[in-house]
Amino acid sequence: MSRPLRWVDAWVWLVYGFMYLPIAVILIFSFNDSEMIAFPLRGFTTHWYQAIFADTRLTSALGLTFLVSLPVALASTLLGAMAALALTRYRLRFRVAFLVMLFVPFLIPKVILAVAQLILLSELGIERSLWTVIAAQTIIILPFTVLVIASVLIRIDRRLEEAAADLGASGVSIFRRVTLPLMKNGLLAAYFIAFVLSSSEYVLTSFVSGRSQPLSILVASDFRFNISPTLDALALLIVLANLLLIGLGEFARLKARR
Repeated sequence: MSRPLRWVDAWVWLVYGFMYLPIAVILIFSFNDSEMIAFPLRGFTTHWYQAIFADTRLTSALGLTFLVSLPVALASTLLGAMAALALTRYRLRFRVAFLVMLFVPFLIPKVILAVAQLILLSELGIERSLWTVIAAQTIIILPFTVLVIASVLIRIDRRLEEAAADLGASGVSIFRRVTLPLMKNGLLAAYFIAFVLSSSEYVLTSFVSGRSQPLSILVASDFRFNISPTLDALALLIVLANLLLIGLGEFARLKARR
């Protein structure tokens, strides 16, 4: 291996270390038998993990997070699939305007977008609730699902759809029997990405959630007043849950290829 390549590998490992070292620190302190998050360690315990399930505030906030993330992931995936099909399969008259409107959440800071949505809700007289959180999160997560699904549709050989049309298949049959099976992995990946983004969204949720407090808001609020090892344990469980979702998506992708 040449010297420049060795330097590149070293930098890559440094970047990975910088990214994952905080997770390793959280892992260590989540098993530390002390309320103080500091060295030296006092001993090994699983008390903080037990405290998570004993805390009704955390469990109820986790339930609210699922009530938001599941429909957000579903809605953003379905809307993203329709937008991706429109962009890759049809000649839109106002294609540039459609793209600009679709990817506006990429261009506007979340704080400004959150304030704008809060003003809109106030002017329309709509009370903030979980429904407003679902609608707001779907808007900002939609561009991610569009990109994921469109990247899959672009790689699909259009000659397969043309061959089905030459054999007499209708547009619905072509989509159901040819396009949908080929884009299934993209839909699955988009759903998992949307779920993870929704469950970790804080800025927008804090503006439009009202009295409801999903897990991201509750954890951020607790961190401002009390840094507890229980939060370390909770953060580690969230990381493991995200890794499990990624593993399930990869398993489904490999199974579909077989």
